[in-house]
Amino acid sequence: MMFQYSDEDLIAGLRQRNSSYIDFLYQEFFPIVRHHLLHNSGTHQDGEDLFHDGLIVLYNRIQTEPFKLECSLKTYFTAICKNLWLQRLERRYKLIYHAECEVQEEPAEYVTEDHDPTEQNLEQQRLFHKNLMQLPVECRRLLQLYCLKIPYREIAKLLKYKDEVYVKTRKYSCKKMLRKKIIKDPECDQFIKHHGSRNVR
Repeated sequence: MMFQYSDEDLIAGLRQRNSSYIDFLYQEFFPIVRHHLLHNSGTHQDGEDLFHDGLIVLYNRIQTEPFKLECSLKTYFTAICKNLWLQRLERRYKLIYHAECEVQEEPAEYVTEDHDPTEQNLEQQRLFHKNLMQLPVECRRLLQLYCLKIPYREIAKLLKYKDEVYVKTRKYSCKKMLRKKIIKDPECDQFIKHHGSRNVR
């Protein structure tokens, strides 16, 4: 049976980079991190990577004095890992979505060059369109018009919506649906493995 440490003991042990405390954290905290990822588009390997990244974040934070916990260390560490994973899912989505149109309301960061598209651009576009075509017809048409930068007022007329406010509300809902599809697409994971390290910062 593994010795039980208090949160104070764990923090002190981590500050000293004591391997016994790190092993204890892995045994106690990793199953929670892995369970969260497996239910949120992640894999066991993602869990391993995220756990170690979370450990680095925690270590850096406890070096800052005074470090005070407002909850249990397990809850605190789990929250760190969940936030890190959410950021990664968002980056996966944006990397694909930016291939066609902006994610934010500001002007798009993606710029079309005057030369032939690269293999990476084509992969982004294929993934985007593949998941876009799986949306309900209404959402598909709305997002296609939005990506073409058609004014909200014109989209409302074309789709027979009552006003621009409704268009924005529906757009948000449709983008959320598309986001989930892209993130859960196995091909998205493969794309990230091949291109993500060079494009996502």
